[in-house]
Amino acid sequence: MEYLDNNYKPSEYYYITVATKPHPVLSNIQKKVEENNETIIILGESEDRYIGWQSNQNFGIKLREVADFLKRPELNPNDIVLFTDAYDVAYCGNMTQIIRRYMDFIKPIIFGSEKCCSPDPNRYTQYIETDTEFPYLNSGLFIGRVWALRKCLDSYKYNDNDDDQRYWTTQYLNNPDLITLDYHNLLFLNTVDIDMKQLIWDGKMAWYKNKNPIFVHVNGPDKRMINMFLQNK
Repeated sequence: MEYLDNNYKPSEYYYITVATKPHPVLSNIQKKVEENNETIIILGESEDRYIGWQSNQNFGIKLREVADFLKRPELNPNDIVLFTDAYDVAYCGNMTQIIRRYMDFIKPIIFGSEKCCSPDPNRYTQYIETDTEFPYLNSGLFIGRVWALRKCLDSYKYNDNDDDQRYWTTQYLNNPDLITLDYHNLLFLNTVDIDMKQLIWDGKMAWYKNKNPIFVHVNGPDKRMINMFLQNK
């Protein structure tokens, strides 16, 4: 199902990411954003050091940068903020599609979902909707209202070694009224352990089992598949 309406405009929409170093995947996202006549806000550039899977984790920077962004006075509580990782994500749509699909969800914050319960496998027992291919939260892709995201991050105290996925998993489990997962890949697809024979890429759009997610996240330690998305023309 497509959600296209060129006349639909949110009050304000912000696409943010955290990138402490330049990267060809980020450049690809920026190119797509420019083609769409959209804007992406890059946070964390002043760090000038590797974080995440290119370093020794340091995922606390992602939490800090998003928390600080949400404190900006120009933000309205009902504004919509989209976050994606910067170095392992392909953007396959546009703002209108994102907002229309987001509005089909009832809860104010939507995270991408994945097949693995990580980084704490033992927490799988705390998840309720496990009768699906993607039952577990992944923190690399999410979208939500400013007021709801602030509620989850207002009390965050920065620690460089924090794991953002562990943090957001706790927020999800503690705030079922605020957060749900994109179980059916309407917005987000996380690729770790998926059936690669079911993934189709035509150079502009991705399809997985008859769903066409707007963002594809090559999560997990093997990042080789992201090279496929770098050739998007």
